[in-house]
Amino acid sequence: MIGETLGRYKIVEIIGSGGMAEVYKAYQPGLDRYVAVKVLHSFLASDENFLTRFKREAKAVAALRHPNIVQVYDFDYDQERGLYYMVMEFIEGPTLKTRLEELTARGERMDLGEAIRTIAAVGDALEYAHRRGMVHRDVKPANIMYTADGQAILTDFGIAKMVNLSGLTASGAMVGTPAYISPEQGLGHAGDERSDIYSLGVVLYQLVTGSLPFDADTPMGVVLKHINEPLPSPRSLRPDLPVGLERALAQALAKDPAQRYQAVAEFVADLRRVAAGQEVYPPPPAVTTVSPALEETMRVQPPPLATPLPPAPPRRRRWWIPLGVGAVVVLVLLVAAVVLATSTVLSGWLGNGAIGSPTAPPPSPDVAATQFAATLEAIQAIQATLGAPTATLMPTPTPTPTPDLTATALASCVFDLEIVEDQSVRPTILMPGQNFVKRWVVRNNGTCPWEADFRLVYVSGEQMGGPESVEVEPVGVGEEWRIELPLQAPTGYATHTGVWQLQDGEGHPVGAELQVVARVDLTPTPPPPTATPLPPTPESTPTPLEPLHMSVPILWGTCTEDVWNGVWGGTLVWSAGGGTGTYHYFHSDVQPDFELAEPSYTFSTQTGRRLLMKFFTTSAGLDVIGALPQGCCDGTSGRYVTPGGVEVVWQTVNVGQGDCP
Repeated sequence: MIGETLGRYKIVEIIGSGGMAEVYKAYQPGLDRYVAVKVLHSFLASDENFLTRFKREAKAVAALRHPNIVQVYDFDYDQERGLYYMVMEFIEGPTLKTRLEELTARGERMDLGEAIRTIAAVGDALEYAHRRGMVHRDVKPANIMYTADGQAILTDFGIAKMVNLSGLTASGAMVGTPAYISPEQGLGHAGDERSDIYSLGVVLYQLVTGSLPFDADTPMGVVLKHINEPLPSPRSLRPDLPVGLERALAQALAKDPAQRYQAVAEFVADLRRVAAGQEVYPPPPAVTTVSPALEETMRVQPPPLATPLPPAPPRRRRWWIPLGVGAVVVLVLLVAAVVLATSTVLSGWLGNGAIGSPTAPPPSPDVAATQFAATLEAIQAIQATLGAPTATLMPTPTPTPTPDLTATALASCVFDLEIVEDQSVRPTILMPGQNFVKRWVVRNNGTCPWEADFRLVYVSGEQMGGPESVEVEPVGVGEEWRIELPLQAPTGYATHTGVWQLQDGEGHPVGAELQVVARVDLTPTPPPPTATPLPPTPESTPTPLEPLHMSVPILWGTCTEDVWNGVWGGTLVWSAGGGTGTYHYFHSDVQPDFELAEPSYTFSTQTGRRLLMKFFTTSAGLDVIGALPQGCCDGTSGRYVTPGGVEVVWQTVNVGQGDCP
């Protein structure tokens, strides 16, 4: 087909070939650009339902707009040749497969940081697609490309589903590549989002170890190993790998989908924790699906986050209870001994005829003393036998060193975070690439202050141009911290989500995750102004030395046009002066959802349509302005002063493509 024309595209050269399609570099004269044309093999058309699936899935893939997913421009059927084809953006860089081959030829392995960045980027793309009901089903290095600036791009979305929904092609072959196929796909099932997680885990295993987890003489032998063989420990091939990375791989590559990560975002979040030097503790597998060494690593569970409470002190012994019992026993024995001694004396007297004989002499003092001494000795012997307490009842306590109260307090700290205020992204609808600020107010509701080594860290989802981490000023217990995170809207029309997390100095998470949800879409047309006349400016309103004013917004920079999606756009900018010198900017209306971070507005609208919109500049924020009266701000421009002295000025613009610089 080299040199031929397919639809509007002139084929230049072949750049790839696979079991389902051939990929060509082609030139599109109408837009003076190169594109990639994927031509599906003709045998696929033998399936009578293929055309229906092709149209449905191609439309779904073309709707995916993510910086890490290849953009699909067009899809069509060439009747003359009987070929279905898709037209995509042309990416100059190599595939990940080529990159791996180059590293292998040099006897090298990919740098750990580069490997995690690549997999995290592809994971973000998969998470975006999964949220929209799209499963890739053939994640592998050949379907991952690099742009000229090193950005990883996932290609071939939807091809597997176009071929067949059952997991088998029209020719009976399994969908997926044996080296990267999930066990359930190997058994002939279609697979779901967790199948993509497994395949992505295989790619990461290969990047960090330089080897695939399973190999055999035949493709079916490889598939059977994916189904039956325990996962070899990655650290047996590369001992310097972090233990946390090995644990993450073990969970991503679990045989049972229920034992894997249930969302790509969870896998990516753990990988980013590993890159940040933090520990990762996925739940251990319920069924052994890994090698014994790797199973032992997975069984290790994290230490408790908070220091356990010290054991309760032993109960004080009630020493007086045994002492009292012993005293009673001794007293009883003493009485018995006295009685015995008395009876002995009396017996002596009776034996001598003393009873009944008034003249009988009493025992001699020596005899009585001897008998008393014997009785006392017997009592002391009994007392010693019973172990009666001596006069020293409590031992003298041994002095102990004074505990380190500071260390004890730090060890028992409980760190926690309460989200006091979670402001919605403003404006509610963002334009591609528009700058915005996400704001939270959080409170330290733990038992110890947040120190200077605490950080707000990006952990998962779409980073939206935000920082990897933000330093935290010390925050005392019960105090609040206001967070302002500068971000940039992604380029794709969709609802985008990113997650940040407060972490302590050792990388442990603190409190709930902070989520950013940004909607990127076409700007809605503002409602027409009402005809209610503008209320008069109160006479008592103080007038500033120089009234607030703003320039007419103008198009700045280069306008954009997306022919295939029928939209064009640009950026409007203006300036302000006078008033208080502190300005707030709005589009469409002076409401929270329409506030802008700066006097500029990036828009996108249908091709051929002019943009009609009103922009406002105020001398105070919404908390001071309050609600403007109905009918305020009619006309193409004007000025209004609230009863509190806050100035509001506005300008209406009406621009079209012909006004672009």
